[in-house]
Amino acid sequence: MNSWEKDSLLEKHIVEPVSFSALMSFSFLIWMFVAITHAIAGALDSGSVHYGQPQAMLALEYCLVFLPLSLLNCLLAWLFWRKLELMLQAKLLALLALLSCVAFLPILTVNKIMITTYFDRGVVADLSQEWDRVSPFILWVDFCLILLAFSTQASFAAWRRARAKEQEIELSRSLGLELRLHLLQGQLKPHFLFNALNSITALVRGEDRHLAGNALNQLNGLLRYVVNSGKYEWLSVADELKFVRDYLDMQSLRFGKRLHIEWEIQDRDWEKIPCAPLLFQPLVENAIHHGVENHQENCVIQIDLYVRLGLVHFRIANPLLAGSKAKHGHGLGLSSTRERLDIFFGREASVNTQSLPDRFMAEIIFPDDSQ
Repeated sequence: MNSWEKDSLLEKHIVEPVSFSALMSFSFLIWMFVAITHAIAGALDSGSVHYGQPQAMLALEYCLVFLPLSLLNCLLAWLFWRKLELMLQAKLLALLALLSCVAFLPILTVNKIMITTYFDRGVVADLSQEWDRVSPFILWVDFCLILLAFSTQASFAAWRRARAKEQEIELSRSLGLELRLHLLQGQLKPHFLFNALNSITALVRGEDRHLAGNALNQLNGLLRYVVNSGKYEWLSVADELKFVRDYLDMQSLRFGKRLHIEWEIQDRDWEKIPCAPLLFQPLVENAIHHGVENHQENCVIQIDLYVRLGLVHFRIANPLLAGSKAKHGHGLGLSSTRERLDIFFGREASVNTQSLPDRFMAEIIFPDDSQ
């Protein structure tokens, strides 16, 4: 995946907190709400010049007075939405604030004069006369209202940008983990195939073609599972357990009576517990390689599977005979399993190993997410 493809994928997955239409509607209606609230307060306040006036007419008057602020708010919302990064540059931000005040302060003040004069006196105002009556305090209030509209939109735009950056970082991390996970699973498949073919090769060299044919038939089913597992992020513990059983059945054809498996499986509905594909397999392959292949003695491999305190435990133990060289914990199997568990579960999962005088044990622990 090149950088352009990654950026394009990130853009598709970044979710805006609100839609453009919702933002525009809110930007317009918020000042209408302020106008209506102001009108109701004026009509109910006995000390107001508007006391006793019909609330509907007073609300209409105030809505028309605040209309330029609603339009300014919508214009700013549109600019910040369309050109977010550009508009949030310091120089352009200051310039836009200045232009908003210079352009809309006269519009807001003139509109207020025209509307209030018409509703109060029923005549069109003479601006040359009415303008002289506008106090500096009124201009200051209008100036502050314009700055309030501007700062609100600028703050919301800055929050949107910060939120988008957080999403981009999180998505980049998720994409990186996903790519790493696919790489690890891709490493497991040829590793499994190599070990499986070694087992069949040993049967062919032993001139036991009947067993070799049976092993090839079993390998066909195993490979089908391995290939199909790449299509899913999660399978069930039951699926993985069946795969492990089938794999060990194939190995039993090669090693015969030398290989004995002792199963201790807790009575539980393992179909309901999710599990990463091929999670148990590397530990099983290591147990076969170091517990059976390195010598000609009989071998007992113990496999335990149970749930305790909300955690799934998969434990496998194989013998360590004198003269055999065990390299557990240093190959692809355990290292890749640790990394995959870290991607899937973080600190909630672990891979533990223990070397005893005559046995080596490896254990996978991960959360039971069936709840």
